[in-house]
Amino acid sequence: MGTSLEGTSNSPIEDAAKGITKGFLEWSSKAIADYINKLKNKELAFIQDEKTIKLVREIYNAGEVKFYDTYINDKELLFLAKMGITLRRLEENDEKDKLMNLRDKIYRQYDVNGLHIAQFVQNGILNRYIGILIERMTTLDKFQEDLLDLLQNIDKYVLFVEGLSRTRDMIQKAVTIVNAHNPSIFIVSGIGPAAEIVRESEDRLKEFLREYDLEKMSSGKKEILFFKKVLSF
Repeated sequence: MGTSLEGTSNSPIEDAAKGITKGFLEWSSKAIADYINKLKNKELAFIQDEKTIKLVREIYNAGEVKFYDTYINDKELLFLAKMGITLRRLEENDEKDKLMNLRDKIYRQYDVNGLHIAQFVQNGILNRYIGILIERMTTLDKFQEDLLDLLQNIDKYVLFVEGLSRTRDMIQKAVTIVNAHNPSIFIVSGIGPAAEIVRESEDRLKEFLREYDLEKMSSGKKEILFFKKVLSF
């Protein structure tokens, strides 16, 4: 009598083949997902600190970032702005080691200009600069053009004072930048020990920059001077 195959299980070879196929498909899906994730986070890889990377991802949904997304159409400049917000968050959380580590990583990856852009954002200077641009705005296109020009040529618009700078040398450098580039807004930034140097130089700078109105952002550790060229109507 013949044996019926109805209701019997698959052969061991067929079961093994299905298991291998299923395992391969699951592995492939995971590998593809991991690869996509790596591509998405490739720009963050240089940070090499999971907690800091997590913080960066969190700030991507912040309103400040969404504003930058709209008006900064250069990917690297936009990324550096996000790094600046991350530095600010680390500073607010008093995570000094992570703050210094990220600053060092930004410097190594993007050189001094990249660090300057990130610090410009970190210290709230970009937001006030944007506020001044909006106050003087004639067209939206001109606003965006001026914003990008600042970030692409930041050392033509901002003097980042170092803690060991001599007052006389700092004033001379500020005057040289203004004479060379004639910016409509010129900023002198002093953070930490440099804040006192900027405070001591304020009166002399006003003497030299008589075509500019002065606005200040002051705190114990920060002294930021905004020299705004007087508009003629």
